[in-house]
Amino acid sequence: MNYDNWKLMSPDDEGCSMVSRCCGGEYVESIDNENDIETIEDYVCCECQDYCDIIEDYEYQEIQRENYLEDMRDE
Repeated sequence: MNYDNWKLMSPDDEGCSMVSRCCGGEYVESIDNENDIETIEDYVCCECQDYCDIIEDYEYQEIQRENYLEDMRDE
């Protein structure tokens, strides 16, 4: 990629980033050396220090928007 194309890129051109489902924060992979099987609890949220699922950042924003609109309907 040349410099001119890089300058004109939008953040969406790079793809989306993954965030934790619980609070939209960064996550780390939990390391389980005893068992090499995949479990649901493979990721730990850096914000709340709990096991979490990960989703793409635009999905998290959409969930938060839907929650906000639902809360506004209740008032």
